[in-house]
Amino acid sequence: MKKVLFVSSGGVCRAPIAEAVLNEMCKNKGLNVEIDSAATSDWHIGDFLHEDSVEILDEKKIPFKTKESRKVKAEDLEAFDYILAMDAETLGELHRLAGMRETGVMARLLDFVEDLKEDDIPDPYMTGEFDKAFNLIAVGCDHFIRKMKKGLS
Repeated sequence: MKKVLFVSSGGVCRAPIAEAVLNEMCKNKGLNVEIDSAATSDWHIGDFLHEDSVEILDEKKIPFKTKESRKVKAEDLEAFDYILAMDAETLGELHRLAGMRETGVMARLLDFVEDLKEDDIPDPYMTGEFDKAFNLIAVGCDHFIRKMKKGLS
């Protein structure tokens, strides 16, 4: 079973939305994948999903786990096959955390989408654009599954 970790700065918006979206897509495609989410900062550690994250997932009828945000650990980078950041800043933080240790594949989620204007998923906690973030996450997850399907079982 492959393991995927989504990482964002605060861990209450983008990463848990991506966790829920990929989990639902994998379930619908019969793929057995372990999926989790975490944050690079400790701003929201112990907090649950942002209320607007809950609202967008409910609106799209995507089930999600009610869990507390947690900070990514160096051990996570070794334990997960794919560590998918929501933006370049988060990816840089992950590379700093990794140092010289061997890690799973680290990339931005949108790196799996060709011909897309955006490279980063804007933080809806700051922008208020939860629909835009959700749509980019959904496209990213779809392309991630397509490109990785041969390796996912």
